[in-house]
Amino acid sequence: MISTRNVDQSIKYQVLTTYSGGSKRELKKTRSKSIEDAIDATVKKVPGGEFLMNCKIYTVNSIYVAVEGDVWGNPINQSFRGFRVGDKVTWKKKDIINGTRFFSGVISGLKDDKTCFIKTIDAKEETIEMSYDEITKVEK
Repeated sequence: MISTRNVDQSIKYQVLTTYSGGSKRELKKTRSKSIEDAIDATVKKVPGGEFLMNCKIYTVNSIYVAVEGDVWGNPINQSFRGFRVGDKVTWKKKDIINGTRFFSGVISGLKDDKTCFIKTIDAKEETIEMSYDEITKVEK
């Protein structure tokens, strides 16, 4: 186990994702100058992440450090950038024919630090992936 912050022993943590930071692309994205920064980059990439278990520490180009491992956290408090599963959100899309249209949906899953899954509230009721920057939380 490796962490850069205090872990509360009274909380029942669960595995949120396995082998996080392990692909070549992720190793390049999460590389840092220090081990602490590499751990934080890997843990913060997963919404609700608290610490790593079964981790490996790599050196990249003999200068940088990258970390791979299973990210553990508390799924009940899982949120990212103020968004949680079950939050109602809205977004707009520009259309050449119809102009700007507004859509709404409910967050069904938090994928990573960039995007989440949203179940649309319309006749189709499809699940789409959207960036956190494109959506706005609607008060319940």
